[in-house]
Amino acid sequence: MMLRFQWDSLRRGDRVLVHDVEASDLGLRPAVVELVDASGPRRDLAVRYTDGPDAGRLVRPGRFATHLDPIDGEADCWRCGEVRVA
Repeated sequence: MMLRFQWDSLRRGDRVLVHDVEASDLGLRPAVVELVDASGPRRDLAVRYTDGPDAGRLVRPGRFATHLDPIDGEADCWRCGEVRVA
C-alpha cells in the first residue's frame, strides 16, 4: 500500500511493485511507471510489467495495490498478508 504523498511523487521511470488483481495469487509484479496523469482531481498512473509472463503488459493499478520498489520495512497491506498466509 502506498501513502498519498508517495503516490503523488511518482514519476515516469520509477520502479514499483504491483499486486496483479487479475492473478489468483495477488502476487507482486515488478513494474516501471510509464504514464502519469495529473490533469484530474486525482493522480492516475499506468505501469508496464517488467518481468514474468506478463512482461510488457500495461496496467493502471490503484494506489492501494502498489508499493515502492524496494519495499521499505513491513508493508501494511492486506494483499501482502493474504499472500503470506497462503
